[in-house]
Amino acid sequence: MDCTVQMTDPSHSEFWNTRYAAGQNPWNCAGVPADLQAYLKRKARKPGSAHARVLIPGCGLGFEIKAFAEAGFEVTGLDFSEVAVQQARQTLGPALAGRVLVGDFFEHKFEPASFDLIYERAFICSLPPNLRVAYRDRVAALLKHGGDLTGYFYYNPPDLEAGPPYGFAWGESDELFGRHFILLKDQPVNDSLPVFAGRERWQEQRRTAYPGG
Repeated sequence: MDCTVQMTDPSHSEFWNTRYAAGQNPWNCAGVPADLQAYLKRKARKPGSAHARVLIPGCGLGFEIKAFAEAGFEVTGLDFSEVAVQQARQTLGPALAGRVLVGDFFEHKFEPASFDLIYERAFICSLPPNLRVAYRDRVAALLKHGGDLTGYFYYNPPDLEAGPPYGFAWGESDELFGRHFILLKDQPVNDSLPVFAGRERWQEQRRTAYPGG
């Protein structure tokens, strides 16, 4: 594919490399948002319990990786922008740098049912909407049955010319995730970044044992 096209197509790493290199990343939260803090407080590992495995796809600068690690999770961050991963490793320092991998979420060599939790933060809304079914199926394959897809989801009818981010129209996400997930919690977000303000929801979804996968 022509390099110019890659730099304007969010399904290619060069699109994101260019933005991270230029500091054009208004989707990145330089800290731990309130709903995640509350979730980690509820779910923090008790002494003697097993480490839950967490994947953060499209982890960007990786600010939440440290929070998950401190709460006792075995966390892996993945991003296919090499520039983002370099910056994340610098931010996290030597102790956690190895938790951040360069790779394509859809192709990286993870074993099926590898994770107890997949944390969503501005990743699905960065993908062109035609990749949403592939995202759902990949998440369902990587989660253990009874595992959780938890995090932030952006609700705004997608504009293919203006995005990313590409939001969900109301009801669209229910139709998408209902095949493999049960929605356990859904609430508005009060500390969204400006790009998502007023249109973001914190959701916790449980992976079911649907016989189709």
